[in-house]
Amino acid sequence: MSTEPSQASANAAEAASKATQTQAPPVRPGESAVVGGGNTLTITRIFEAPRELVFQAWTDPDQLAQWWGPEQLHTPRESVIVEPQVGGTWAATMVMDDGGQEFPTSARFTSFDPPKGFAMHDEPNEFFPFASELKVDFEEVDGGTRMTIVQHFDTESFDFGDSILGWGTSLEKLRRLLAA
Repeated sequence: MSTEPSQASANAAEAASKATQTQAPPVRPGESAVVGGGNTLTITRIFEAPRELVFQAWTDPDQLAQWWGPEQLHTPRESVIVEPQVGGTWAATMVMDDGGQEFPTSARFTSFDPPKGFAMHDEPNEFFPFASELKVDFEEVDGGTRMTIVQHFDTESFDFGDSILGWGTSLEKLRRLLAA
């Protein structure tokens, strides 16, 4: 299934507006389901790629630099650090395409089970003022991979709008990378 970037942005915006509604799990490549409420966001998406390749896109710094971050941002390869083991660092800095503001993020792996999944703990920083737990699972489905992201924020409630839009366009960039 081919989705143009403008369509991906429209799909992400639609998902953001429906974030508090329960959605059925995706069943076809390119489909996503987004559920947000309280302080937890769950995103499920199916990719037309083997589980090992989708997992590797998260743990190979060269690939991560190609897709991490929403549209209008890029991630310089030199900013990416991935130490694929429990206790290891996962870090990347997103930069506005106009050369402006930078958005660093850094986490520690709390579990690591290739190619089934991993979990990370992200400490607060200047741009993201609260800790979060991120769990990413990869499941083989009909020749592809169902990826489920669960992000739990250390705050009582969270406005998921920007996160859903950011994840949506980032995952579209990942889909394009995996299709290449």
